[in-house]
Amino acid sequence: MIIRYSANTLCGQLQLPANYVDSCTPEGLAELATDAHWRDHPEDIPTLITIVHLQDVDGHDLGLFEVRSEQRTVFTASQLRQA
Repeated sequence: MIIRYSANTLCGQLQLPANYVDSCTPEGLAELATDAHWRDHPEDIPTLITIVHLQDVDGHDLGLFEVRSEQRTVFTASQLRQA
């Protein structure tokens, strides 16, 4: 399954097995997308906070997540509420 996301407004995609995606939480997917984003941009230094929009996960928009880098290359996501 292809996960389409944006991280800090830059678009990206991540391919994962469908059965794995089904067992992941949205926060877990946001963390994986963040990891993929920073690996795709090795010339940049990861920010303390990465804003991830999971735009297309099996046809669903899962919303925005704030993903914090608690330690170098370790990311923690929490879903942001929309007004």
